Amino acid sequence: MRKLVAFMPVLALLCASWQSAEGNQGYSHGDCTYVKGDSAHEYSGSRCFCYSTGTVIKWKDIWSTFKVNVTSYNDVFVVFPMETGNCHHPDDLLTVINCFVEHYWPSTIQREKSLDIPLVDEDVCFMTKSPRSNTEYTLHVSNKRLNRMCFLLFVCGLVLFFGAGNICRSPLFFYTTGVILGVIATFVFLTLVLRNFIPTRGLFLVLLGAGSGLSYMGIQKVLNEWDDIVTEHWMELLVYVLISGLFSFAVCYKHGPITNKHTLNFMTWCMQVVGMVLVYYGITFPPACYVLIMFLLCWKILPLAWSLLHLIWSLLMWIRSLFFSFLGLFRRRKRPKVRLLTEEEYREQGEIHTRASLDELREHCNRPGFPAWDTVLRLRSPHRYAEFLRSGSHITQEELQNHENQYGLGGAYYENLLFNSSSSDTQSHRGEAEDNSEDELERNSPPTQNNIPSPVVYTPAVCPYPLSDVTYTPQPEPMDPEDQDFF
Repeated sequence: MRKLVAFMPVLALLCASWQSAEGNQGYSHGDCTYVKGDSAHEYSGSRCFCYSTGTVIKWKDIWSTFKVNVTSYNDVFVVFPMETGNCHHPDDLLTVINCFVEHYWPSTIQREKSLDIPLVDEDVCFMTKSPRSNTEYTLHVSNKRLNRMCFLLFVCGLVLFFGAGNICRSPLFFYTTGVILGVIATFVFLTLVLRNFIPTRGLFLVLLGAGSGLSYMGIQKVLNEWDDIVTEHWMELLVYVLISGLFSFAVCYKHGPITNKHTLNFMTWCMQVVGMVLVYYGITFPPACYVLIMFLLCWKILPLAWSLLHLIWSLLMWIRSLFFSFLGLFRRRKRPKVRLLTEEEYREQGEIHTRASLDELREHCNRPGFPAWDTVLRLRSPHRYAEFLRSGSHITQEELQNHENQYGLGGAYYENLLFNSSSSDTQSHRGEAEDNSEDELERNSPPTQNNIPSPVVYTPAVCPYPLSDVTYTPQPEPMDPEDQDFF
């Protein structure tokens, strides 16, 4: 909504320019006859008339029209809008654009004996066309009033635009649209039904275009001869509607509602386009109509444009990161500088983390699902465990005193460290003062303990069976002949 507010000044300028362009149609209002509402006058020949509301157009007038009726014995028609007369000398850019559009896509000029003319400006001009200059006719002009058909088109257009997604996914809409399409555009309906039997896509598009053209020609023929068909051929018309409607409903019931996501999205967009067309024809005041159409387009397009810009931005950021990563391969990597902790910081962080871990352990042990009795049975001193759970200390006073004696100031740890460092410094400074030879050092040095392990003592295997009464007497081994000669 914030983005739409930013476009409101631009739309207001556009409306003002369009209103000025509409008011300056190139006609000389002095040549036209001004008429008022609820009046009837007799005129002759082709003439120009202007209807003035007398007041500024308000918001409720965007659905208002006034009715003009011509009564004559000859063919006299009311023509609206009149031909543009200032395209050779345009006043502004919007007039040039309007003339260009009218040249290639001319608007439909209504020629009827009775017309509902919209309030496109404060002064709305129209003209009457008669075959001869002496043809007399009576011109009836009514006051502006709310055109219920325009208001109905406007409401239906808004409903279709904002509810297109839900409507297209409704089974009732599917069957209703299928039956109406089968009745009005039979050739298009048959082409869509027989799509699977058409071999190529190009042939399908050709048949679809031909069916659409034939259906359009048939609809125009029926509208032109509607009175004769209703009065003389109403039975044939009723039979055709029943047969085509039943056949279309049977085909739709066989295939079932549409479930393809892409098809539903396409139908939603088409429904929203139809809704905007209904809104365009439902508002009689052009500036208000164009402002509302721009608002609806921004409502639909801006989220898609924002998503597209976000996607493009993400792609650019990914390319940027990939580029810098590629450049990083050719750079010399610098080792990060690591700052070591001091002794005081090390002790402080150790105390903080130890305290946090003890609190976490105490909280875990106090949970309802913790097996407290099993833990107590496994501990040597359950009393210390209970004191710890009651926010007591996790060490005793004796352990604290031993730690201070060992690692405190003046403790044994620092004392050994100090004396060992001093003795090593003394020996290093002594140097050549003690000029002893290697033999004297070996002679005066105390005997070193032999670290080589001794062989394992062999123990004879013990027979697992019980001893019997028979004793075994070992026999002497036979002697060699040489040994016997020796003895």
